[in-house]
Amino acid sequence: MSDTPPLFDNVNRYLELGKSIMSPALYLGAGMPPYWMKAAVYEPIEADSPALTSADVQKLVESCASQEQRDALERDGAVDFIFDSPSGKHHAYLYKQDSGPLIVIISLHVDAYLKQGLDCNCSDIHLPTACPPTWRRYGSLQPMWQGAPVLTKEDTKALAESFLDDQEWERLNELGDADFAYANKYGRYRASVVQQRLGYDICFRIINSTIRSMEEIHLPVEHIKPLTRFTNGLILVTGAVGSGKSTTLASIIQFINEDRKDHIITLEDPIEAVFEPAGCQVNQREVHRHTESFGRALRAALREDPDVLMVGEMRNLETISLALTAAETGHLVLGTLHTGSASRTIDRILDAFPVDEREHIRIMVSESLRGVLSQQLIPKKDGKGRVMALELLVNTAAIANCIREGKTFMIPGLIQTGRAQGMRLMDDALQELYLKGDISAMECNLRATDKATMEIFLKNHPEAPNA
Repeated sequence: MSDTPPLFDNVNRYLELGKSIMSPALYLGAGMPPYWMKAAVYEPIEADSPALTSADVQKLVESCASQEQRDALERDGAVDFIFDSPSGKHHAYLYKQDSGPLIVIISLHVDAYLKQGLDCNCSDIHLPTACPPTWRRYGSLQPMWQGAPVLTKEDTKALAESFLDDQEWERLNELGDADFAYANKYGRYRASVVQQRLGYDICFRIINSTIRSMEEIHLPVEHIKPLTRFTNGLILVTGAVGSGKSTTLASIIQFINEDRKDHIITLEDPIEAVFEPAGCQVNQREVHRHTESFGRALRAALREDPDVLMVGEMRNLETISLALTAAETGHLVLGTLHTGSASRTIDRILDAFPVDEREHIRIMVSESLRGVLSQQLIPKKDGKGRVMALELLVNTAAIANCIREGKTFMIPGLIQTGRAQGMRLMDDALQELYLKGDISAMECNLRATDKATMEIFLKNHPEAPNA
Protein backbone atom coordinates (compact mmCIF):
# COMPACT_ATOMS: atom_id res chain seq x y z
CA MET A 1 0.00 0.00 0.00
CA SER A 2 3.00 2.30 -0.23
CA ASP A 3 1.59 3.96 -3.36
CA THR A 4 -1.75 4.63 -1.69
CA PRO A 5 -2.39 8.31 -0.91
CA PRO A 6 -2.45 8.72 2.89
CA LEU A 7 -5.72 10.71 2.89
CA PHE A 8 -8.90 10.63 0.80
CA ASP A 9 -11.84 13.00 0.65
CA ASN A 10 -14.38 10.23 -0.06
CA VAL A 11 -15.44 7.51 2.39
CA ASN A 12 -15.79 4.97 -0.43
CA ARG A 13 -12.04 5.10 -1.09
CA TYR A 14 -11.36 4.03 2.50
CA LEU A 15 -14.00 1.29 2.24
CA GLU A 16 -12.26 -0.07 -0.86
CA LEU A 17 -9.05 -0.35 1.16
CA GLY A 18 -10.94 -1.98 4.02
CA LYS A 19 -12.42 -4.54 1.66
CA SER A 20 -8.93 -5.49 0.48
CA ILE A 21 -8.16 -6.92 3.95
CA MET A 22 -11.81 -7.59 4.90
CA SER A 23 -11.75 -5.12 7.78
CA PRO A 24 -15.10 -5.05 9.62
CA ALA A 25 -14.72 -1.49 10.96
CA LEU A 26 -13.33 1.90 9.87
CA TYR A 27 -12.71 4.92 12.15
CA LEU A 28 -12.29 8.40 10.68
CA GLY A 29 -12.00 11.20 13.20
CA ALA A 30 -10.53 14.68 13.46
CA GLY A 31 -7.16 14.74 15.18
CA MET A 32 -6.24 11.12 14.39
CA PRO A 33 -5.07 9.21 11.30
CA PRO A 34 -7.57 6.95 9.50
CA TYR A 35 -7.93 3.72 11.49
CA TRP A 36 -9.33 0.30 10.64
CA MET A 37 -9.88 -2.93 12.51
CA LYS A 38 -7.34 -5.64 11.64
CA ALA A 39 -7.13 -8.93 13.55
CA ALA A 40 -9.18 -7.33 16.37
CA VAL A 41 -6.68 -4.46 16.77
CA TYR A 42 -7.11 -0.79 15.82
CA GLU A 43 -4.38 0.06 13.32
CA PRO A 44 -3.66 3.19 11.25
CA ILE A 45 -4.37 2.45 7.58
CA GLU A 46 -0.89 3.81 6.82
CA ALA A 47 1.88 3.83 9.40
CA ASP A 48 2.87 7.36 8.41
CA SER A 49 -0.60 8.77 7.67
CA PRO A 50 -1.08 12.30 9.01
CA ALA A 51 -3.97 13.07 11.30
CA LEU A 52 -7.25 14.07 9.69
CA THR A 53 -8.30 17.66 10.23
CA SER A 54 -11.83 18.73 11.06
CA ALA A 55 -12.18 19.96 7.46
CA ASP A 56 -10.99 16.56 6.14
CA VAL A 57 -13.61 14.69 8.15
CA GLN A 58 -16.32 17.17 7.17
CA LYS A 59 -15.65 16.34 3.51
CA LEU A 60 -15.89 12.63 4.35
CA VAL A 61 -19.22 13.23 6.09
CA GLU A 62 -20.50 14.99 2.98
CA SER A 63 -19.36 12.06 0.81
CA CYS A 64 -21.56 9.51 2.61
CA ALA A 65 -24.40 11.42 4.35
CA SER A 66 -27.35 13.19 2.80
CA GLN A 67 -28.22 16.77 3.67
CA GLU A 68 -31.02 15.49 5.90
CA GLN A 69 -28.61 13.22 7.76
CA ARG A 70 -26.07 16.03 8.16
CA ASP A 71 -28.80 18.27 9.57
CA ALA A 72 -29.70 15.53 12.07
CA LEU A 73 -26.02 15.27 13.08
CA GLU A 74 -25.84 19.01 13.66
CA ARG A 75 -29.11 19.03 15.59
CA ASP A 76 -28.84 15.82 17.65
CA GLY A 77 -25.10 15.35 17.90
CA ALA A 78 -25.28 11.86 16.41
CA VAL A 79 -26.88 10.05 13.48
CA ASP A 80 -26.59 6.57 12.01
CA PHE A 81 -27.79 4.99 8.77
CA ILE A 82 -27.24 2.02 6.47
CA PHE A 83 -25.85 2.81 3.06
CA ASP A 84 -24.64 0.99 -0.06
CA SER A 85 -21.18 1.68 -1.39
CA PRO A 86 -19.29 0.11 -4.32
CA SER A 87 -17.60 -2.04 -1.65
CA GLY A 88 -20.89 -3.37 -0.25
CA LYS A 89 -23.46 -2.51 2.37
CA HIS A 90 -22.33 -0.69 5.54
CA HIS A 91 -23.73 0.91 8.68
CA ALA A 92 -22.35 4.40 9.36
CA TYR A 93 -22.35 6.12 12.77
CA LEU A 94 -21.61 9.87 12.79
CA TYR A 95 -20.86 11.76 15.98
CA LYS A 96 -20.41 15.49 16.62
CA GLN A 97 -17.39 16.29 18.80
CA ASP A 98 -15.59 19.47 19.87
CA SER A 99 -12.60 18.58 17.70
CA GLY A 100 -14.76 17.77 14.67
CA PRO A 101 -16.91 14.91 13.38
CA LEU A 102 -16.15 11.23 14.08
CA ILE A 103 -17.21 8.56 11.56
CA VAL A 104 -17.45 4.88 12.52
CA ILE A 105 -18.42 2.48 9.73
CA ILE A 106 -18.99 -1.26 10.10
CA SER A 107 -19.27 -3.78 7.29
CA LEU A 108 -22.54 -5.61 6.72
CA HIS A 109 -20.98 -8.62 5.00
CA VAL A 110 -20.27 -11.70 7.08
CA ASP A 111 -16.93 -12.38 5.36
CA ALA A 112 -15.33 -9.39 7.10
CA TYR A 113 -16.10 -10.89 10.52
CA LEU A 114 -15.16 -14.43 9.50
CA LYS A 115 -11.76 -13.24 8.33
CA GLN A 116 -11.17 -11.63 11.74
CA GLY A 117 -12.11 -14.90 13.45
CA LEU A 118 -9.73 -16.92 11.29
CA ASP A 119 -6.89 -14.45 11.89
CA CYS A 120 -7.38 -14.66 15.66
CA ASN A 121 -7.80 -18.46 16.04
CA CYS A 122 -11.45 -18.32 17.07
CA SER A 123 -13.79 -21.30 17.02
CA ASP A 124 -17.11 -19.44 16.59
CA ILE A 125 -18.40 -16.10 15.32
CA HIS A 126 -21.70 -14.67 16.63
CA LEU A 127 -23.55 -11.83 14.91
CA PRO A 128 -26.64 -11.35 17.09
CA THR A 129 -29.32 -8.68 17.04
CA ALA A 130 -29.00 -6.21 19.95
CA CYS A 131 -25.43 -7.28 20.79
CA PRO A 132 -22.03 -6.33 19.36
CA PRO A 133 -20.23 -8.77 17.03
CA THR A 134 -18.90 -11.52 19.29
CA TRP A 135 -16.57 -14.48 19.01
CA ARG A 136 -15.59 -17.53 21.02
CA ARG A 137 -11.83 -17.53 21.48
CA TYR A 138 -10.05 -20.21 23.51
CA GLY A 139 -13.45 -21.26 24.85
CA SER A 140 -14.46 -17.78 26.08
CA LEU A 141 -17.24 -15.70 24.51
CA GLN A 142 -16.29 -12.01 24.16
CA PRO A 143 -16.88 -8.94 21.93
CA MET A 144 -14.72 -8.96 18.80
CA TRP A 145 -13.30 -5.57 19.72
CA GLN A 146 -13.84 -3.00 22.44
CA GLY A 147 -16.38 -0.34 21.53
CA ALA A 148 -17.95 -2.37 18.73
CA PRO A 149 -21.43 -0.99 17.90
CA VAL A 150 -24.47 -3.06 18.81
CA LEU A 151 -25.95 -4.77 15.76
CA THR A 152 -29.48 -3.68 14.91
CA LYS A 153 -32.28 -5.77 13.44
CA GLU A 154 -31.58 -4.12 10.08
CA ASP A 155 -27.86 -4.94 10.40
CA THR A 156 -28.39 -8.64 11.01
CA LYS A 157 -30.92 -8.85 8.18
CA ALA A 158 -28.35 -7.28 5.83
CA LEU A 159 -25.67 -9.64 7.15
CA ALA A 160 -27.94 -12.64 6.50
CA GLU A 161 -28.71 -11.39 3.00
CA SER A 162 -24.98 -11.03 2.32
CA PHE A 163 -24.40 -14.78 2.24
CA LEU A 164 -27.73 -16.69 2.09
CA ASP A 165 -28.71 -18.01 -1.32
CA ASP A 166 -32.35 -18.05 -2.48
CA GLN A 167 -32.99 -21.61 -1.26
CA GLU A 168 -31.61 -20.95 2.22
CA TRP A 169 -33.41 -17.60 2.50
CA GLU A 170 -36.69 -19.31 1.59
CA ARG A 171 -36.06 -22.02 4.20
CA LEU A 172 -35.28 -19.35 6.82
CA ASN A 173 -38.50 -17.44 6.13
CA GLU A 174 -40.57 -20.63 6.04
CA LEU A 175 -39.14 -22.49 9.06
CA GLY A 176 -37.55 -19.70 11.11
CA ASP A 177 -34.06 -21.22 11.01
CA ALA A 178 -31.51 -22.49 8.51
CA ASP A 179 -28.39 -24.61 9.05
CA PHE A 180 -25.92 -25.25 6.26
CA ALA A 181 -22.28 -25.22 5.18
CA TYR A 182 -20.81 -21.95 3.97
CA ALA A 183 -17.49 -21.37 2.24
CA ASN A 184 -15.58 -18.31 1.09
CA LYS A 185 -12.04 -17.86 -0.16
CA TYR A 186 -10.72 -17.80 3.40
CA GLY A 187 -12.22 -21.03 4.72
CA ARG A 188 -15.27 -23.18 5.44
CA TYR A 189 -17.91 -22.81 8.15
CA ARG A 190 -20.96 -24.40 9.71
CA ALA A 191 -23.56 -21.64 9.52
CA SER A 192 -26.79 -21.21 11.46
CA VAL A 193 -29.30 -18.37 11.05
CA VAL A 194 -32.39 -18.14 13.26
CA GLN A 195 -35.25 -15.71 13.69
CA GLN A 196 -35.85 -14.58 17.26
CA ARG A 197 -37.82 -11.94 19.13
CA LEU A 198 -35.47 -9.07 18.32
CA GLY A 199 -34.42 -10.02 14.80
CA TYR A 200 -31.94 -12.45 13.26
CA ASP A 201 -29.12 -14.27 15.01
CA ILE A 202 -26.23 -15.58 12.91
CA CYS A 203 -23.63 -18.04 14.19
CA PHE A 204 -20.66 -19.63 12.44
CA ARG A 205 -18.48 -22.50 13.58
CA ILE A 206 -15.11 -22.12 11.87
CA ILE A 207 -14.10 -25.43 10.33
CA ASN A 208 -10.44 -26.26 10.66
CA SER A 209 -9.75 -27.70 7.22
CA THR A 210 -6.17 -28.62 8.12
CA ILE A 211 -5.94 -32.30 9.00
CA ARG A 212 -3.68 -32.66 12.01
CA SER A 213 -1.98 -35.94 12.83
CA MET A 214 -2.74 -37.92 15.98
CA GLU A 215 0.70 -36.95 17.29
CA GLU A 216 0.01 -33.26 16.73
CA ILE A 217 -3.16 -33.31 18.84
CA HIS A 218 -1.46 -35.47 21.51
CA LEU A 219 -3.58 -38.59 21.18
CA PRO A 220 -2.09 -41.72 22.80
CA VAL A 221 -1.07 -43.09 19.40
CA GLU A 222 0.33 -46.41 20.66
CA HIS A 223 -3.10 -47.34 22.05
CA ILE A 224 -5.32 -45.89 19.29
CA LYS A 225 -3.46 -47.28 16.27
CA PRO A 226 -4.39 -50.89 17.17
CA LEU A 227 -8.07 -49.88 17.28
CA THR A 228 -7.88 -48.55 13.71
CA ARG A 229 -6.48 -51.83 12.38
CA PHE A 230 -9.61 -53.87 13.15
CA THR A 231 -11.54 -54.82 10.03
CA ASN A 232 -14.83 -54.38 11.87
CA GLY A 233 -16.22 -52.84 15.02
CA LEU A 234 -17.18 -49.46 16.47
CA ILE A 235 -14.92 -46.61 17.61
CA LEU A 236 -16.68 -43.68 19.27
CA VAL A 237 -15.40 -40.15 19.86
CA THR A 238 -17.55 -38.32 22.40
CA GLY A 239 -17.76 -34.98 24.13
CA ALA A 240 -19.73 -31.76 24.30
CA VAL A 241 -20.20 -29.41 21.36
CA GLY A 242 -16.88 -27.70 20.61
CA SER A 243 -14.74 -30.32 22.36
CA GLY A 244 -12.68 -31.14 19.26
CA LYS A 245 -14.41 -34.36 18.21
CA SER A 246 -14.21 -33.50 14.50
CA THR A 247 -10.47 -32.81 14.75
CA THR A 248 -9.88 -36.13 16.50
CA LEU A 249 -11.99 -38.06 13.98
CA ALA A 250 -10.22 -36.42 11.06
CA SER A 251 -6.79 -37.35 12.45
CA ILE A 252 -7.86 -41.00 12.89
CA ILE A 253 -9.41 -41.18 9.43
CA GLN A 254 -6.28 -39.67 7.88
CA PHE A 255 -4.14 -42.28 9.63
CA ILE A 256 -6.38 -45.05 8.24
CA ASN A 257 -6.23 -43.38 4.83
CA GLU A 258 -2.42 -43.62 4.89
CA ASP A 259 -2.14 -46.96 6.71
CA ARG A 260 -4.60 -49.13 4.80
CA LYS A 261 -5.71 -49.82 1.23
CA ASP A 262 -9.47 -49.77 1.70
CA HIS A 263 -12.65 -47.87 0.83
CA ILE A 264 -13.56 -45.10 3.30
CA ILE A 265 -16.96 -43.37 3.21
CA THR A 266 -17.59 -40.34 5.43
CA LEU A 267 -21.09 -39.05 6.21
CA GLU A 268 -20.95 -35.52 7.62
CA ASP A 269 -23.09 -32.46 8.38
CA PRO A 270 -21.33 -30.55 6.90
CA ILE A 271 -18.14 -31.91 5.32
CA GLU A 272 -15.28 -30.49 7.35
CA ALA A 273 -11.79 -31.87 6.65
CA VAL A 274 -11.32 -32.75 2.98
CA PHE A 275 -9.43 -36.02 2.55
CA GLU A 276 -7.22 -36.67 -0.46
CA PRO A 277 -6.87 -40.40 -1.25
CA ALA A 278 -3.55 -41.72 0.09
CA GLY A 279 -3.63 -45.51 0.38
CA CYS A 280 -7.44 -45.56 0.43
CA GLN A 281 -10.30 -44.57 -1.82
CA VAL A 282 -12.21 -41.85 0.06
CA ASN A 283 -15.78 -40.72 -0.66
CA GLN A 284 -17.36 -37.89 1.35
CA ARG A 285 -21.09 -37.16 1.50
CA GLU A 286 -22.78 -34.16 3.13
CA VAL A 287 -26.17 -34.53 4.81
CA HIS A 288 -28.83 -32.18 3.35
CA ARG A 289 -26.65 -31.56 0.29
CA HIS A 290 -25.93 -35.06 -1.02
CA THR A 291 -28.47 -36.99 1.07
CA GLU A 292 -31.44 -36.15 3.28
CA SER A 293 -30.32 -37.82 6.54
CA PHE A 294 -27.59 -39.85 8.22
CA GLY A 295 -29.86 -42.89 8.27
CA ARG A 296 -30.53 -42.76 4.54
CA ALA A 297 -26.84 -42.14 3.83
CA LEU A 298 -25.82 -45.12 6.00
CA ARG A 299 -28.22 -47.43 4.17
CA ALA A 300 -26.82 -46.30 0.83
CA ALA A 301 -23.23 -46.57 2.07
CA LEU A 302 -23.65 -50.23 2.99
CA ARG A 303 -24.34 -50.95 -0.70
CA GLU A 304 -21.13 -49.16 -1.78
CA ASP A 305 -18.70 -51.89 -0.62
CA PRO A 306 -17.12 -49.80 2.17
CA ASP A 307 -14.45 -50.99 4.59
CA VAL A 308 -14.50 -47.95 6.88
CA LEU A 309 -17.50 -45.71 7.62
CA MET A 310 -17.34 -42.40 9.46
CA VAL A 311 -20.70 -41.19 10.78
CA GLY A 312 -20.47 -37.51 11.75
CA GLU A 313 -23.21 -37.75 14.35
CA MET A 314 -25.14 -40.71 15.77
CA ARG A 315 -28.08 -38.59 16.83
CA ASN A 316 -31.08 -40.95 16.79
CA LEU A 317 -32.18 -44.58 17.10
CA GLU A 318 -32.10 -45.22 13.34
CA THR A 319 -28.51 -44.01 12.93
CA ILE A 320 -27.27 -45.83 16.06
CA SER A 321 -28.98 -49.06 14.99
CA LEU A 322 -27.58 -48.93 11.45
CA ALA A 323 -24.08 -48.10 12.75
CA LEU A 324 -24.16 -51.10 15.10
CA THR A 325 -25.37 -53.35 12.30
CA ALA A 326 -22.59 -52.11 10.01
CA ALA A 327 -19.99 -52.69 12.74
CA GLU A 328 -21.30 -56.21 13.31
CA THR A 329 -21.39 -57.12 9.62
CA GLY A 330 -17.74 -56.46 8.77
CA HIS A 331 -17.17 -52.70 8.66
CA LEU A 332 -15.07 -50.47 10.89
CA VAL A 333 -17.40 -47.65 11.96
CA LEU A 334 -16.29 -44.39 13.57
CA GLY A 335 -18.91 -42.10 15.03
CA THR A 336 -19.57 -39.32 17.55
CA LEU A 337 -21.96 -38.86 20.46
CA HIS A 338 -22.51 -35.91 22.79
CA THR A 339 -21.69 -37.73 26.01
CA GLY A 340 -19.23 -36.83 28.75
CA SER A 341 -17.65 -40.17 29.63
CA ALA A 342 -17.11 -43.67 28.30
CA SER A 343 -19.63 -45.33 30.62
CA ARG A 344 -22.31 -42.74 29.84
CA THR A 345 -21.65 -43.31 26.14
CA ILE A 346 -22.53 -46.98 26.44
CA ASP A 347 -25.63 -46.14 28.51
CA ARG A 348 -26.70 -43.63 25.84
CA ILE A 349 -26.49 -46.27 23.12
CA LEU A 350 -28.45 -48.81 25.15
CA ASP A 351 -31.08 -46.27 26.26
CA ALA A 352 -31.80 -45.36 22.63
CA PHE A 353 -33.44 -48.77 22.12
CA PRO A 354 -36.79 -50.05 23.42
CA VAL A 355 -36.54 -51.99 26.68
CA ASP A 356 -37.43 -55.31 25.06
CA GLU A 357 -34.48 -55.03 22.65
CA ARG A 358 -31.79 -54.03 25.11
CA GLU A 359 -30.55 -57.50 26.01
CA HIS A 360 -29.82 -58.19 22.34
CA ILE A 361 -28.26 -54.72 21.90
CA ARG A 362 -26.00 -55.23 24.94
CA ILE A 363 -24.60 -58.34 23.27
CA MET A 364 -24.11 -56.46 19.98
CA VAL A 365 -22.32 -53.58 21.70
CA SER A 366 -20.13 -55.85 23.83
CA GLU A 367 -18.94 -57.70 20.71
CA SER A 368 -18.58 -54.79 18.27
CA LEU A 369 -17.24 -51.94 20.45
CA ARG A 370 -13.50 -51.37 20.00
CA GLY A 371 -12.97 -48.21 22.00
CA VAL A 372 -14.37 -44.90 23.26
CA LEU A 373 -12.46 -41.61 23.29
CA SER A 374 -14.22 -39.05 25.50
CA GLN A 375 -12.69 -35.59 25.44
CA GLN A 376 -12.86 -32.01 26.66
CA LEU A 377 -11.05 -28.89 25.45
CA ILE A 378 -9.94 -26.79 28.41
CA PRO A 379 -8.60 -23.21 28.41
CA LYS A 380 -4.91 -23.13 29.25
CA LYS A 381 -3.81 -21.52 32.48
CA ASP A 382 -1.83 -18.86 30.59
CA GLY A 383 -4.89 -17.95 28.48
CA LYS A 384 -3.12 -18.84 25.23
CA GLY A 385 -5.17 -21.58 23.66
CA ARG A 386 -6.80 -24.78 24.89
CA VAL A 387 -5.57 -28.24 25.77
CA MET A 388 -7.35 -31.59 25.41
CA ALA A 389 -8.20 -33.88 28.33
CA LEU A 390 -8.94 -37.40 27.12
CA GLU A 391 -10.64 -40.39 28.70
CA LEU A 392 -9.93 -43.64 26.85
CA LEU A 393 -11.79 -46.94 27.06
CA VAL A 394 -10.52 -50.03 25.26
CA ASN A 395 -12.99 -52.91 25.03
CA THR A 396 -11.34 -55.74 26.96
CA ALA A 397 -12.98 -59.01 27.95
CA ALA A 398 -13.84 -57.55 31.37
CA ILE A 399 -15.44 -54.43 29.82
CA ALA A 400 -17.40 -56.57 27.34
CA ASN A 401 -18.69 -58.74 30.18
CA CYS A 402 -19.90 -55.66 32.10
CA ILE A 403 -21.77 -54.44 29.01
CA ARG A 404 -23.38 -57.86 28.41
CA GLU A 405 -24.55 -58.09 32.01
CA GLY A 406 -25.79 -54.49 32.15
CA LYS A 407 -23.24 -53.49 34.81
CA THR A 408 -21.95 -50.33 33.15
CA PHE A 409 -21.54 -48.71 36.58
CA MET A 410 -18.45 -50.92 37.00
CA ILE A 411 -16.74 -49.56 33.88
CA PRO A 412 -14.95 -46.57 35.52
CA GLY A 413 -13.26 -48.97 37.96
CA LEU A 414 -12.16 -51.22 35.10
CA ILE A 415 -10.80 -48.22 33.19
CA GLN A 416 -8.77 -47.25 36.25
CA THR A 417 -7.24 -50.74 36.47
CA GLY A 418 -6.70 -50.99 32.69
CA ARG A 419 -3.69 -48.69 32.38
CA ALA A 420 -1.67 -51.41 30.65
CA GLN A 421 -4.13 -51.23 27.74
CA GLY A 422 -3.84 -47.43 27.68
CA MET A 423 -7.10 -46.77 29.49
CA ARG A 424 -7.53 -43.75 31.71
CA LEU A 425 -10.33 -41.80 33.34
CA MET A 426 -11.11 -38.16 32.61
CA ASP A 427 -10.18 -37.16 36.17
CA ASP A 428 -6.75 -38.76 35.77
CA ALA A 429 -6.22 -36.80 32.56
CA LEU A 430 -7.27 -33.58 34.32
CA GLN A 431 -4.88 -34.21 37.21
CA GLU A 432 -2.03 -34.83 34.78
CA LEU A 433 -2.71 -31.53 32.98
CA TYR A 434 -2.94 -29.69 36.31
CA LEU A 435 0.38 -31.09 37.55
CA LYS A 436 2.02 -30.02 34.28
CA GLY A 437 0.77 -26.49 34.90
CA ASP A 438 -1.37 -26.51 31.76
CA ILE A 439 -4.72 -25.86 33.48
CA SER A 440 -5.81 -24.05 36.63
CA ALA A 441 -7.14 -25.68 39.80
CA MET A 442 -10.52 -24.07 39.12
CA GLU A 443 -10.79 -25.65 35.65
CA CYS A 444 -9.55 -28.97 36.99
CA ASN A 445 -12.24 -29.08 39.67
CA LEU A 446 -14.97 -27.62 37.43
CA ARG A 447 -14.56 -30.37 34.83
CA ALA A 448 -14.00 -33.31 37.18
CA THR A 449 -16.41 -36.24 37.30
CA ASP A 450 -15.73 -37.11 40.95
CA LYS A 451 -15.52 -33.65 42.52
CA ALA A 452 -15.05 -34.86 46.09
CA THR A 453 -11.96 -36.86 45.17
CA MET A 454 -10.67 -34.05 42.98
CA GLU A 455 -11.01 -31.54 45.83
CA ILE A 456 -8.87 -33.78 48.04
CA PHE A 457 -6.30 -34.08 45.26
CA LEU A 458 -6.16 -30.29 44.79
CA LYS A 459 -5.85 -29.75 48.53
CA ASN A 460 -2.86 -32.08 48.56
CA HIS A 461 -1.34 -30.36 45.49
CA PRO A 462 -1.95 -26.64 46.07
CA GLU A 463 0.73 -25.56 43.58
CA ALA A 464 1.31 -27.08 40.16
CA PRO A 465 5.08 -27.72 40.11
CA ASN A 466 5.64 -26.41 36.57
CA ALA A 467 3.29 -23.43 36.83
